[in-house]
Amino acid sequence: MTSPSHAPQVRRLRRCGPVLLLVAAVAAIPSGPVAGEIPTGTPVNRILTIAHRGAHQSVPEDTLPAIEKAVELGFDYVELDVRFTSDGVPVLMHDATVNRTTDGHGLVRDMTLAEIKRLDAAGAPEWRGSFRDLRVPTLEDALRVMKGRASAYVNQKDPPRPVEIQLLRKYGFYPGHAVVAGRNEQVLAFRELAPKADLLLNIRDIDDIPTVLASVPRLKGFNTRASIVTRELVEAAHAEGVLVFTNALRADDTASEMQRVIAAGVDAIQTNQPDVLLRLLGEMDKEWRSGNAQEVGRLPGRQGQ
Repeated sequence: MTSPSHAPQVRRLRRCGPVLLLVAAVAAIPSGPVAGEIPTGTPVNRILTIAHRGAHQSVPEDTLPAIEKAVELGFDYVELDVRFTSDGVPVLMHDATVNRTTDGHGLVRDMTLAEIKRLDAAGAPEWRGSFRDLRVPTLEDALRVMKGRASAYVNQKDPPRPVEIQLLRKYGFYPGHAVVAGRNEQVLAFRELAPKADLLLNIRDIDDIPTVLASVPRLKGFNTRASIVTRELVEAAHAEGVLVFTNALRADDTASEMQRVIAAGVDAIQTNQPDVLLRLLGEMDKEWRSGNAQEVGRLPGRQGQ
């Protein structure tokens, strides 16, 4: 039970209503109903965790073992990098080519599913010989493994197609159990096919917030690099009822940087180092429960679980 004296104050914030669309690219997006009040605070009561390309320290990225490992670790979201084969099947592949992560060469978009499935998904030098018969998964393969166990963080690498929304719906991820990220134009195109989709749009700094919100109604969250996160940015987003998803990747993928963005009040963290993030949240939670968390920077990510 959390001590009331140490509980962070929770504000009741309301999402902004639909506004005049200012950007032609989003002119056709339906406005829909205004969301109700959402609880949030600084720090938030629970940090959502996102496994970048799955939990891939000990297994190849964007494969079923990486997804399974992330699910086993208890991650809330697993990132799925979605591209389409030449015959229109959505598969998981971060890069535009298969060169880096498989034993093949060429653009994903120029290869059929049958050709993709012949590749060794553990073909990168660091994995070669470590796994037998590991194949590039389709989006359907991934959703089948994740159904009822974790939500999908869809990184839209190619323009979306109806088959993708059909699969998300078939396995219970749409609506409500997936967020869509990627380049803003791909994310906005997704909403055109799926009006109830939860979108994450990229911002470069706090000054982007009013511009984005004036153009896109019903936004789930902002997608940010950890390095731009400040308390002021998070509070500006929360004041509009919009969540802040941050990417603690590359140079930002450290315990100290994760702790800093948690103190700033972010709602979700994506990492390549799930062990570091989960250990940090566990330590912060332990301090919270013991009543020793005196500083904002030491407040937990997961109290009350």
